[in-house]
Amino acid sequence: MLHLVLTCLLLSIASGLSMRRFLLPYLAGGDLAEKSAPVTIVASAVFLATLAFTVSDQDLWAKSAILMLGLLLAAMFDDARPKLMIALSAISLAAYLGLRSIT
Repeated sequence: MLHLVLTCLLLSIASGLSMRRFLLPYLAGGDLAEKSAPVTIVASAVFLATLAFTVSDQDLWAKSAILMLGLLLAAMFDDARPKLMIALSAISLAAYLGLRSIT
């Protein structure tokens, strides 16, 4: 049970913290340099990988919990420090991958 909660939490953190930066190129406004920044590219990769692992590895209730927690985290945290947020997101995804490889 602890393993399931920990994987849901790690995937939620990874998706929630990278979601705002992933959506930046698709929203109106903003600077072109900001939309094509390396941080945005890394955020897109982390978000899409997290979404793929969520869909492929989790049960239906876990998928919905991960997506809802991710949306909540994306709404709570702003994009004032994008490098820190994406670094935490990538670390969370790496921790999930490490935990996934153990089991």
